[in-house]
Amino acid sequence: MPSSEDEREEDRISAEPLLEKIETGAPAPSLRKRYVAATIAAVVLTALSLFIWTLRGKIEPSNSSGLCRKPAVRREWRELGSLGRLEYLRAVKCLSSIPSTVCNGTLHDEFAYIHRMIGDYSHEAAPFLPWHRYFIHIYEQTLKKRCQYEGTLPYWDWTRDWANLTQAPVWDATEGFGGNGNVDLPTTVGDGRCVQDGPFAGLQVQYYNEDWNPHCLSRGFLTGELQDHFGAQRLNSSAMAAVLDEPGYYGFVLKLEDGPHSAIPITVRGDFLRFTAPNDPIFFLHHGQIDRLWWKWQSKDPEARMLAYDGPSRHNSSVTAQLTDPIEMVGLAPDVSVSSVMNINDGLLCYKYQD
Repeated sequence: MPSSEDEREEDRISAEPLLEKIETGAPAPSLRKRYVAATIAAVVLTALSLFIWTLRGKIEPSNSSGLCRKPAVRREWRELGSLGRLEYLRAVKCLSSIPSTVCNGTLHDEFAYIHRMIGDYSHEAAPFLPWHRYFIHIYEQTLKKRCQYEGTLPYWDWTRDWANLTQAPVWDATEGFGGNGNVDLPTTVGDGRCVQDGPFAGLQVQYYNEDWNPHCLSRGFLTGELQDHFGAQRLNSSAMAAVLDEPGYYGFVLKLEDGPHSAIPITVRGDFLRFTAPNDPIFFLHHGQIDRLWWKWQSKDPEARMLAYDGPSRHNSSVTAQLTDPIEMVGLAPDVSVSSVMNINDGLLCYKYQD
C-alpha cells in the first residue's frame, strides 16, 4: 500500500513521484562472506524456532531439510485453471471461519493485524522485500495447514492488465475476488464501499489501519484519468523496465515499492489503501507478483544480487541493514533471519515462479 508519511495520516491519493535512483550494492565476494556469517549465526535459532512452531501446528516450513530438490511452482492467476482458482478461493474463505489466537478476529484478520502492527517497519527500508517474502510464505503455509489447501500461492501479473487494471480477471465474480464496492452504498473506509459480489461479498473484517473498526470488505476503484495516472503509468513497459534495470538493491526496493507496488492499492482503494491491506485477499496475489519481480531481478545476476541487501534496517532508521537482522512477526510465526529468505530455492523456502 502507499507508504509515504502523508498517506499514513489521511485517505487521499498522493501524486508523489518515484523516489530518485540510489546506486547501492556490494561486490559478490563480500556478500558471500556476509551470507556465510549470517547463516552460521542464525541457523540454529531459526531451526529451533521453526521446529517449536511446527509442533504447535501454527506453520510448517516448506523446506525444513534445507535442500530444495522439487520446488513448488507458483502460477499466475489465469494459469491455475477453473478448479484451481475455485479451490484457492475456498481455502482463503476458510481462514475467516477460524478464530485467531493472535488478535480479536479470525485467521484472516491476523494477517491485516500483524501487517499493521509490525510490517510497516519494513516499508521504505531494506526489509521491505524479505519481510513480505516471508509474510506471504506464512500465509501460504497457513492455507495448507489450517484449510487443507494443496496448491501454491498464485500471483497476479498486473503488467498484463496495465491498460485497464479494474477489468482484470482477478475481479471476476465467479472465479475471482469480486469487483468494485457497490457505488450505490455509503462510503466505508479508504474511499471505498462494501463489496457485494463474488466469494467475499459481505465479508466482515475487524481492523482498519490503527483502529479496531469492524466493517465490510471495501473497494473504491479509480476510473478514467486517475486510474491511468496512478495505475497504468506506473505499470506500463517503460515504467517496469526502469524498475528492473536498477542495479543496486536499495534503489530497486524504492523504485519497486513507490512505483508498481503502490499503483495497485491507490487504484483499488478501500481496505487496500492502508497498512491493514491484507483485509483484501487480493493483497497476497499482489505481493506474490512483487516477490516474483524481486526474484527476476535477483536472477539477472545471481552472483551479485542473490545476497544483495543494504539500506536502512527499518523505516526512518539510521542503522544499516544486515543479513543477520531478524524478520519480525510478533507471534504470527517465528522470527527468522533475513539471510534465510534471500534465496527461494534454498534454506527455509523451496518454490519457483512459472516463468
